[in-house]
Amino acid sequence: MTNGYYRWPTVQGNQIVFGCEDDLWSVPLEGGAASRLTADLGHISCPQLSPDGKWIAYIGSDEGHPEVYVIPAEGGAPRRLTYFGAAVTRVSGWKPDSSAVICNSSHRQILRRMVELFAVPLDGSEPECLDYGMAHHIVWGPQGGMLIGRHTWDPARWKRYRGGTAGVFWLDRQGTGGFEPFLREIKGNLATPLWLAERLWFLSDHEGVGNLYSVQLDGQDLKRHTHHEDFYVRFPHSDGQNLVYQCGGEIYRLNLAQDTSEKVEIQWRSPRVQTNRKFAAPSKYLNAQHLHPEGHSIAVITRGKAYSMPLWAGAVVQHGEREGTRYRVAQYLSDQKRMILVGDSSGEEQVEVHWLDGSQPPAVVTDRSLGRPEYVQVSPVTAQVAVVNHRRQLMVVDLDTLTTRLIDETIQHNGIGMPAWSPDGRWLAYSYSKAPQISVIKLCQLETGDSWEVTRPVLEDFSPCFDPEGKYLYFISTREFNPAYDEMHFALGFPYGTRPYLLTLRKDLRSPFEPDAAMLVEKKDSKPEGEEKGEDNAEQPKVKPVEIDLEGIADRIVAFPVKDGRYRKVLGLPGKVLYITYPVHGSLDQNWSESVKIRGTLRVFNLKTREEEVFMDGVNSFQLSGDHKSLLVRVDNKLRVLPAAEKPAEKVLSDSKPGKKSGWLDLDRIKLGVVPVLEWKQMYLDAWRRMRDHFWTENMSGIDWEEVRDRYLPLLDKVASRSEFSDLLWEVQGETGTSHAYEMGGDYRTEPQYSQGFLGADFAWDSAANGYRITHLVHGDHWDAKRGGPLAKPGVNAKVGEIVTAINGQALSQTFTPEQALVNQAKTDVLVTFGGENPRTVQVHALDSDTLARYRDWVEQNRTLVHEQSQGQVGYVHIPDMGPFGFAEFHRYYLSECNYSALLVDVRFNGGGHVSQLLLDKLSRRRLGYDLPRWGEPEPFPSYTVAGPMLALTDENAGSDGDIFSHSFKMLKLGPLVGKRTWGGVIGINSQGRLVDGSLTTQPEYSFWFNDVGWQVENYGTDPDIEVEYAPHDYKAGQDPQLEQALRQLLLMLAENPPPVPDLTRRPELRRPPLPAHEAQGE
Repeated sequence: MTNGYYRWPTVQGNQIVFGCEDDLWSVPLEGGAASRLTADLGHISCPQLSPDGKWIAYIGSDEGHPEVYVIPAEGGAPRRLTYFGAAVTRVSGWKPDSSAVICNSSHRQILRRMVELFAVPLDGSEPECLDYGMAHHIVWGPQGGMLIGRHTWDPARWKRYRGGTAGVFWLDRQGTGGFEPFLREIKGNLATPLWLAERLWFLSDHEGVGNLYSVQLDGQDLKRHTHHEDFYVRFPHSDGQNLVYQCGGEIYRLNLAQDTSEKVEIQWRSPRVQTNRKFAAPSKYLNAQHLHPEGHSIAVITRGKAYSMPLWAGAVVQHGEREGTRYRVAQYLSDQKRMILVGDSSGEEQVEVHWLDGSQPPAVVTDRSLGRPEYVQVSPVTAQVAVVNHRRQLMVVDLDTLTTRLIDETIQHNGIGMPAWSPDGRWLAYSYSKAPQISVIKLCQLETGDSWEVTRPVLEDFSPCFDPEGKYLYFISTREFNPAYDEMHFALGFPYGTRPYLLTLRKDLRSPFEPDAAMLVEKKDSKPEGEEKGEDNAEQPKVKPVEIDLEGIADRIVAFPVKDGRYRKVLGLPGKVLYITYPVHGSLDQNWSESVKIRGTLRVFNLKTREEEVFMDGVNSFQLSGDHKSLLVRVDNKLRVLPAAEKPAEKVLSDSKPGKKSGWLDLDRIKLGVVPVLEWKQMYLDAWRRMRDHFWTENMSGIDWEEVRDRYLPLLDKVASRSEFSDLLWEVQGETGTSHAYEMGGDYRTEPQYSQGFLGADFAWDSAANGYRITHLVHGDHWDAKRGGPLAKPGVNAKVGEIVTAINGQALSQTFTPEQALVNQAKTDVLVTFGGENPRTVQVHALDSDTLARYRDWVEQNRTLVHEQSQGQVGYVHIPDMGPFGFAEFHRYYLSECNYSALLVDVRFNGGGHVSQLLLDKLSRRRLGYDLPRWGEPEPFPSYTVAGPMLALTDENAGSDGDIFSHSFKMLKLGPLVGKRTWGGVIGINSQGRLVDGSLTTQPEYSFWFNDVGWQVENYGTDPDIEVEYAPHDYKAGQDPQLEQALRQLLLMLAENPPPVPDLTRRPELRRPPLPAHEAQGE
C-alpha cells in the first residue's frame, strides 16, 4: 500500500480530515482506513472542521476561481458559499460559534497579492469584510480576546525567512478593538496562530526549523512542543484536546494534555487516477524542431520527447527513452544517418548520438565538463557539434570519438551566442560578450583552435551566419543611433537600433550592394548550370573550402541598405539573405512568467537586385535545411515548411489546411503519451540541477544541496497529483533560504472555468427594499473598457444608496446575491434592474476583474487627500511595481505631480521588477533654473524636477526591485524613508527555461550588493528612517497612519526648508548706453 501526500489536517473530536490527491479524506483520530469525502472536478485546499464538528469548510475550484465551499462532516454534496472571483482565497478558520467560515482573500483589493479577512455566513448570505487590513488569520480567546496574524500563512516555502513580511501577531487581549504587537522579540517567521486555553500556539522557525511553540498571554514561558529536524511543521489545527499538523507529507497528532506527538498511521487506498497515463497535444508542448539536411523530414521535441517524421505523411518514430527522460535538442547530422539528442537519462544532461534506423545503440558523450548545453549547432559537413553551455563556454564535441574541446569562454553576463558553422565545417563564428553591452563577432579556426575578433563593435554584434557560398559573414549589430522623440514627455529613445551587416571574407571581394561590384563578382563566381543545381552531375562536388583573409577584416563591414529596426536573426541563401524583424509593442499586458511568442516579419533581401521584400508575416522564428532549399517557420505552436528559393504565392500563404500544398505540418500525427509519475521524477531532478547550476554562489551558501535532494526524494513516491508535486518542489527550493525561488504553472487537471463577472460595486442586502443597496461604487478610468467600473459609465447614472433588484431578469434575494447572478458573466453584456425612486433597467458590460479600477480609485483618493491636506503644496505618486505597469503609473502621475512644491513617492505594496533605476534617475534630478517664455509660466530646468523636498513611503510588502528602490532612495539622500522594513528579497532571476510540462521554476541567480550594507538587504529588507505601524484598528477606523505621518513629515520639511522662489522681476537691461561726452581736441 502506497502512502499519500497528506496536507492541511484538521481535527474535531474523533475525526481528522485532510487533503490528498486534490480531494478531502477522513480518518479516525487514532488512524486507520481513510475514506474519500469529495470527488471534485478541480482541486481542494485548506479544509477546516467547524468547532461544532458538523461541517467542513474548504477551498474548491470546481467552477474556476478558488472559492469557499462546505460539506457535512460525514461527507455529502458541496455547497458554494463565496463568489469572490478573486486570485487568492484561503480558509483560515471558523467563528467560535460555527456560524461563519473565516477566510483570507484578495476580493475587493487594489492589488492581487493583498488579502483581507472575511467572515462567510454558513447560511449563504453576503460575506462580511472584517476590516482589519492585510491579514491571514484571526483567532478568538475564551474570554473574548482576539489575535490577528499578518503574513502568517506558510513559512516552509521560504525557510528561515527574516524579512519585512515575516509573520507578526497583533493582540487585542480584552476584545475591545485595540491591538498591540505581540511576540516581536522572537526573531523568526511566526505563522498559524491557535488560541488554546490560556496559551497561544504557533509555528516558528526562529531556531532554524519550523516547529510548534506556545507562550503565555503575557509573552512568557516560551515552549517548543515538536522537535522535527528534517521537515517543517505546517498547517497545525486543534480542537482543544488534540492538535494535528502536516510534516514531510505525513500527519501527526499531538496530545495537548501529554504534550507528545506521534504520526497518524493512515491506510490510504486510492486508484491514483491522476497518475494514469494520458496523451497530450504535441503542439501545446512544442520545444524544438530541426529540418533534415535535405528538407524531407523533421525532428521534433515536444514535452521532452524526441520524434522524427516525414513532413507530410508516414510513420512517426520516437527516439531515445520512451518515458522518464527529457530531451531538449534533436538535430540531424550531415551524414543523414544519425541525429544528436541532448537528454538527461543518466541524471545529468549529456549529448547522445542516435542512429536513425536504430541499428546500433546510441553513443553517449560522458564528459561532465560539457556542462548543460544552452545552444547547440551541428556541423554541416562533419560529425561535430558546437555547444555553448550554462557556464558561458563554447565547446566542440567530436561525435565519432565522443571527445570535447574548449574553444572559448567569457565571464560576462550575455555570454556566447548561438555559434554558426562555415559551409566547409572548418570555421565557427559566434558572438562573444567582452563587457556589459559590448559583444563582438569572433571566428575560430577549428584546426588550430585559434580565435580572432573580426568586428569592432560600437555596442553589440550578434547572430552571425556564413553565406552558403563562403563569400560573406552576415550578422546583426547595434551601431547606428536614430533616436525618436517620446510622445508623452520630453525624452528621446531608440525603439529601433539594429540592422543586418556583412563583412567580406576575402579582401578581393567588393560590397554586393555596389552595382558594378555585384556584377563583377557574379560573373567571376558563376558556375555552369548543372554544377549550380547538381541534379545532372553523377557525383556531388566536394564542399569548396572557405577562404578567409583575416588581415583588415574588421574594416570590411558593410551595412545592408535597409531601415534600422528590431532584427533578431539572419540566415543566408545562395544570392539572398533572410532575416526577421519584430514590431515595437506595448508591454503592459505581458507577463514575464508566461511564454509569450512575439510574431515578426520574415524578409528576404536579394543580393542581385539589391531589393527587399516581405517573405511572410506573423513568424516567431525560422530555420533552413542543410541544402538551403527548404525553409521551416514557426508560428506560435504550429510549424510550416516552404520552398526557400521564392516567396510563396498568396493563395499558398492563406491556405490553413495541413499538407504539402500549404506547407503546414500536422503535428497531431505525433501521439504524445505522458506517464505523470515518471515525468514528475524527471522534473524534480531537473529543477534540482537547475538550482545547482544557476544559484548565485557556487557553494549554495553552504547548503548541502545533494543532501536536500536525497531527503525530499522519497516524498515523491507519495505524490499523486500535479498540485502535490508543486507543493513538494516549493518546499525543496525553499531550503535555499533565498528569495525568488519559485515554481508556477504546469499541466494540472483540467477543471471548469466559469469566470466571475464584476459590476464595479459593493452591495449590502436591504430587507426593507427587497434588494441590494450599493454601498460603494468603483469608478476607475471610466473611459477605459477594461479599467473602468461598469456602473460608473456614462448614461448608467448609478449612485451609492441605490437598490439593485435583479440581474439579467433574475430577482435577487438574501441568498441569491449579485455575485451569484454574475457567475460566468465576465466580459458579457448584462441587464441590471434598479428599484427605488428611479426604477430602470440598464445594460452594462461586466468586467472579468475590477482590481485595476479599484486600484485607480485608491490612488486618486490618496492623491486628493495629499493635495487637500497640504493645501496644494505636495504632489503624490504611487508605484505599484517596478515593471511596465509601475513604469506607466509613475509617469502618469509624476509628469504633473512634480510641479508641486514637494513630492510624496508611495511604494507600498510594490511588487518588484527591474525599472527602479530608471525612476530613480528621474527623481535624482535637481532643479537648476527656469526657462521663461514671453507668454506663459516659467518652465523648470531640467524638466520634470521637484522644487522642494521629497519623501518615500514604503512598507513590508515592497519587495525585490521595490527593496532596491527603497534602499537606493536612502543612499541617494533623496529624502527620508517612512513606513515599515521592506520585504528583503534582492537576488534576481532570469528564467532558465521551463520544465517539461510547461511549468516555470526560478533560480536566485543575481545577488545584489550595496555599497553601504553589502549583502544585507537580502532576507532582511531595508529599514525606514521613520517607522510607522499600520495596526488592525487603524484599518477598522478607515485611517492610514503611514500616509498621514509621511505627509506631516514632508510638510515639516517644506516649512523648514521651502524651495527657493526665483525673483524673475529683475530683468536684464540691454538698452544702448549713451556715448560719453565728446571733448574737443586742441582747444
